[in-house]
Amino acid sequence: MTIQQLLRASTIAMAALFLLPACTTFGTVAEDSSIESRVLTLTDAIEAKNKPSFIGVESHNLYVLIYGQVPSQAVKNQVSNEIRGIPEIRKVFNELRVADPNKVSTMSDTWITTKVKSSLAAEKGLDSKRIKVTTEAGEVFLMGLVTREEGDKAALVARNISGVKKVVKIFEYIN
Repeated sequence: MTIQQLLRASTIAMAALFLLPACTTFGTVAEDSSIESRVLTLTDAIEAKNKPSFIGVESHNLYVLIYGQVPSQAVKNQVSNEIRGIPEIRKVFNELRVADPNKVSTMSDTWITTKVKSSLAAEKGLDSKRIKVTTEAGEVFLMGLVTREEGDKAALVARNISGVKKVVKIFEYIN
């Protein structure tokens, strides 16, 4: 694992401590950070052998999102098989696409994420701090502990943002 990945995982864990409400425990936040680090170690090796590829990982409340681009369905399946061995993971969402990562605009994705987060924060009746937003190739992934009503509202908000091609809900519902 590179220093950059370690710093990223540490930053995410620290931000989560301050931004997530009491519905997620400190232990779960720490476990999510550990899961992300272990999955990244596995996926880095897969990426190195299967270029061009990009594999991103997000973990929230022991739900794991795998996203990015890989050169074949076989590589996508390999990623799923490799991370199945991590016992703390409750559920995996493999949203990898068979595509060339060099054709994905990270600048556009960053802008979409910013717009979605801002719109969620402005939405009345929605606690946006409980929703993690990740964008890859115009697809917005929403994770968090929410009610069904909040999840539907967040997805609707995200769908109405310019540049969003698809919204994927990866929520754990609390009602």
